Amino acid sequence: MHLPSLLKRHKAVVENFFSLSILNGIVLLFPLITMPYILRIVGPERYGVYGFIYILVQYVLIFNNYGFDYSVTKEISQHRDDRERVNRVFNAVIVCRLLLFVAVSLVFFLLSFWLMPTSVEKWMFLGGLSLVLGNSFIPVWLFQGLEKMRYLTVVNVLGKSLFLGLVFIMVRKPEDYVFLPFLDGAGYLAAGVLSMAIARWQFGIRFRKPSWADIREQFRSGAAIFGSTLGMTLYRKSNIFILRFFVGDAALGMYTAAEKIITGIQGIISPVSQALFPHLGRSFVGRSAKENLHTLKRVALYLVPLLFLASVFVVLCSDFLIKVLCGWQFMEAKPLLRIMSPVLLLGGMNYLLGIVGLVNLNRSKSFFIGVLAAGLLSVAWVLAMAPVLGVTAGAWAMTLSEGVLLISCIAALWGISRSSR
Repeated sequence: MHLPSLLKRHKAVVENFFSLSILNGIVLLFPLITMPYILRIVGPERYGVYGFIYILVQYVLIFNNYGFDYSVTKEISQHRDDRERVNRVFNAVIVCRLLLFVAVSLVFFLLSFWLMPTSVEKWMFLGGLSLVLGNSFIPVWLFQGLEKMRYLTVVNVLGKSLFLGLVFIMVRKPEDYVFLPFLDGAGYLAAGVLSMAIARWQFGIRFRKPSWADIREQFRSGAAIFGSTLGMTLYRKSNIFILRFFVGDAALGMYTAAEKIITGIQGIISPVSQALFPHLGRSFVGRSAKENLHTLKRVALYLVPLLFLASVFVVLCSDFLIKVLCGWQFMEAKPLLRIMSPVLLLGGMNYLLGIVGLVNLNRSKSFFIGVLAAGLLSVAWVLAMAPVLGVTAGAWAMTLSEGVLLISCIAALWGISRSSR
């Protein structure tokens, strides 16, 4: 098949790929500007405190998202021509997220007396909740399900630009690190307002009160994915939380910096899988399991070399990445970055085989079991080894848990293949 006809056939995927590439390029560009500035101003110890608060906010965010980014994306992609259904789903999910925001915020407020003993930490966490509130109104699942990711690019550019400007205005001395969660929140709130405007004027969404039946249905359909995303949190986000009980804020700042670099690079290479998720979700309908697995295998063969090269790049260029992005104060993060480097390969394949593959093949439960196993292993490893290895235990936990999840995904897909013969 000639390239022009191939591109025409998969126009939506190509458009989404480039939209997500631009988005993730911008998402990477902004930290390249802000991260070195912030780290040099606040230093490792204060950045460690910010990293701990950031992780707590991410926990709230996980509950707030509830797996909707996957379950609702799949539903909208398969019923995008039914505008009435898209409207009902949109309104139900927004209300679900607001209910979750209120409930989880109250729970964490009660836990704050134990988790955040100082008034500064409580104040920063309150600022972080504004991020979650803004995120409640950013319908990633709508843009992705309709394969209109360029709008997500626009929304994120607004939020990141606002954060960038506010950082250079508000963060001038070490003590200003307390403002960082509020600045993040301001960007997300602005992005949420713009998202609602786009949903109304570009997609004709009518804002109205959803029925309780629609709300219950969205909670029900997102439950399995929520379990998986919550399990992912055990090994992707819990390390910082656990490590704080064993190491000082300065060491925690080193770990947080290395993890931020890995996350940033993942953002560069993730557009392929993110663009494929709604496309394959729609194309898998009506096809045999054998055909779908063959498609997934072909995609994986193209993706593996890219992910492998990314991991090698981090190992070879760890000195450069630390110096440019973090500064000389963070050179102790170099071995942590190298240990985490396989996460780029393993994590990328887990997204493809687990989210794009198993979820679209209606095997969310299999993915959840794998994620739960990886999460429990990570928590157990960090608890056992942190007293001995310090923050290095967290770095190894990231890599080992991603490896366990990949083995689980491959085993589940192998089982589907055997049963379809």
